[in-house]
Amino acid sequence: MKTILVHLNDRRRAASLLAPAIGLAERFEAHLIGFNVFTGVPATAALAVPYGADVIDSVLAAERSEAVAIRTIFEKATAGRSLVAEWISEKAPHSDLAAFVMQRGRSADLIVASQTDPAWDLAAVYDFPERLALESGRPVLVVPVPAEKSIEAPSRGAGIARRVLVAWNGKREAARAAFDALPILLMAEHVHILTVAEHPWDQKANLSGHAIAAALARHGIAVSLDERKRGGATIGEVILDATSDHRAELVVMGAYGHSRFRELVFGGATREVLRNMRIATLLSH
Repeated sequence: MKTILVHLNDRRRAASLLAPAIGLAERFEAHLIGFNVFTGVPATAALAVPYGADVIDSVLAAERSEAVAIRTIFEKATAGRSLVAEWISEKAPHSDLAAFVMQRGRSADLIVASQTDPAWDLAAVYDFPERLALESGRPVLVVPVPAEKSIEAPSRGAGIARRVLVAWNGKREAARAAFDALPILLMAEHVHILTVAEHPWDQKANLSGHAIAAALARHGIAVSLDERKRGGATIGEVILDATSDHRAELVVMGAYGHSRFRELVFGGATREVLRNMRIATLLSH
C-alpha cells in the first residue's frame, strides 16, 4: 500500500478522515494525497435554473475558501510526519463530482472517504461513499461521521486497527474485500471472520468461513471464526452486533449492489451497515 487518496470536502470532518489515512500512510510509508474537488455551481436539484455570473462567482469563491481551510488542516496534520503528503484541489469540469474523484482514486491503493452526513445540507452533492465503493474499482475506507466535528489535527498513531472483523459469505465481493485488506490484516493483532447462516440447516457459510480463515492464517494472521445464525435479525444487524461483541476497530466487507444511470441500488446489509456504522469500514466491490 503505497498511495492513499483521502477525499476531503468538509473542514469539520477533515481531522476524523485524516486520522486513519495518516496512520496507514505512516505504517506503510505511503504517499498521501489530500484531494478536494468543487463545482462552482449552486447545489440545487437537477433543474435548469439560469444562474447569473454573480451567483456562480459567489459560489466559486465560497468553495475555494473552504478548500483553503481544508488545506490548512491537511498541512498542519501532515507536518513532521514520516510520509510524503500531497495536496490537490481542483474544479471539476462537470457536475458529477464522484466521477471526478474516482478518476484520481483509481490510481491509488486505497480511497478514504466520509460516511454520508445526513445532517449536512450539501451531503447530496459532496458525499458519495456508496458510488466510490461500487464504481471506483478500488477498496474504499469509509469513516463514520464524528459525533463532535472538530478541525483539530489527529493524534499520532490514530487509525491503526488492532482488532478487525471480516464479514464473509464466500461471494466475489467478500473475497475482493478480504484480500484488498490483506496489508491491514497483516498488521492487526487479531482478525475475526464472521459468517452468518441464513437458515439453521445452512452449512455453506460455515464451510466457506473455515476456508478463508485457513487461507488468512497461512499469511501468519491471527484468525478466529465466529459462526452465527441470522435468526430474526437482518444480516446488517448481525454484522453490527458482532462488531460490538468483538470490540472491533475496523470492519471489512464486500459492497453489494450496482450503480446505473446514477441511480444507486445498494444491497440491504451494505446499506444498513453504512447508515449505522460506528467504526471505519473497508468496502470492495
